[in-house]
Amino acid sequence: MISAHFDDSGTHTASDVVVVAGILATEGRLACLERGWKRELEKPIEGRKRSLKRFHMTDCFNSNGEYAGWSRTEADYHCHLLHEMMIGNDISAYGVACSRKDYDEFVTGDLRDILGTPEGFCIRNCFVRSLAWMDRTVFDPEVRFIFDNRTPSVMRDAKAVYDAYECIIGVENLRGISFESSSSTALLQAADLVAWEFYQHAKDVLAEGNIPIKRAGFRRLARALKFDGQIADRNSIEEMWENVWKDKDPKMLKQVGAHFRMFDPENPDYSYLSVG
Repeated sequence: MISAHFDDSGTHTASDVVVVAGILATEGRLACLERGWKRELEKPIEGRKRSLKRFHMTDCFNSNGEYAGWSRTEADYHCHLLHEMMIGNDISAYGVACSRKDYDEFVTGDLRDILGTPEGFCIRNCFVRSLAWMDRTVFDPEVRFIFDNRTPSVMRDAKAVYDAYECIIGVENLRGISFESSSSTALLQAADLVAWEFYQHAKDVLAEGNIPIKRAGFRRLARALKFDGQIADRNSIEEMWENVWKDKDPKMLKQVGAHFRMFDPENPDYSYLSVG
């Protein structure tokens, strides 16, 4: 079984960039990572600091919450140890970032029902790239998706995407989608680390152009994990609209959009997909 754990970053309305990112691996590799992760939280930086209830990258970087009083050196070394666990367990990682303003300009109407909000667009790409990663990387055909808890509308939309893959496209190796708390799920804390780092990089790219990763720790981690990252800037969003969606049959767009707009995960009904 493959498990894919994803967290979000920049999904607050004030953010110009929206990110969903996380980790993928066999359950055996993830179990090893989880054990090591919990050991590090129990005795951070080889027992030099008090035990932690959870890892949260924003708090760690800013020395807030449980990390209050930590020095920059201590926080960076703590992250380094967590990076080493991910590398040592041969974890893979993926992240997608979206320029909110540009996406909102081009993706409207029925197309927005299909592709979702900027966060929904990122979630859709997590499904696409995770399944592609499985096809080219592993022999285990089954996968389950775990996302950090989100708002009811985001969770409903993600379940609509999952259902489209399972029941409409007919992908047979899906084994569930769930939403869990990163406070109690160590692997979502690892996803939080990746999402935070990729969010910083995406902000730099959208502000300065296609530049290398600035933060040395994430640069090394991304290289070691063969990190797969996508950033939807204005040019790529406009190109997607022009080359893929602009000339699609409006009736088809409306029908496909109906699934994502109307799908009720508690009471699936596909009658609105019939051609009338």
